[in-house]
Amino acid sequence: MIGLLKDLLSHQAWADAVFFWTWGASGALEDEDLRTRTDHMVAVQEAFIQVLKGHEAGFPKRPLPAFKELKARCEASHQVLNALGRGLDEAALAKTVRVPWIPDPPCQISVADALLQACLHSQHHRGQCMARIRALGSAPKNVDYIIWLWKQKPEPRW
Repeated sequence: MIGLLKDLLSHQAWADAVFFWTWGASGALEDEDLRTRTDHMVAVQEAFIQVLKGHEAGFPKRPLPAFKELKARCEASHQVLNALGRGLDEAALAKTVRVPWIPDPPCQISVADALLQACLHSQHHRGQCMARIRALGSAPKNVDYIIWLWKQKPEPRW
């Protein structure tokens, strides 16, 4: 489980970096839909980091960030997620955490499931963003897991 989870975290960082390069080249840096969806994606990554660190997690109200801020926040969240992933063993993955934004009944899941959800949630919204890039007339990139494997598991290039 540990190896696969570390691979998923590494793939997620690579795929998000490719997404940001694709978005940056699209000429749609001010697109409100892309900024809104990406802000949500990154905010959820940040919230899961807080949950995994045992801190209170929330979604603060703030103005919609620009492309550069979103990219910087995303890169920073991946550095933390990958560091967390490297430090985990089977016992740590089995511990439970509470997801506070799903309150009733309380959502308590394993650390492994929290990391998996962070990856899958980003995958969902990254796909929506790539579809938006296509709708705006630019070419999206294929960031499927198998492409990452085929390319020999490249590191993200932010």
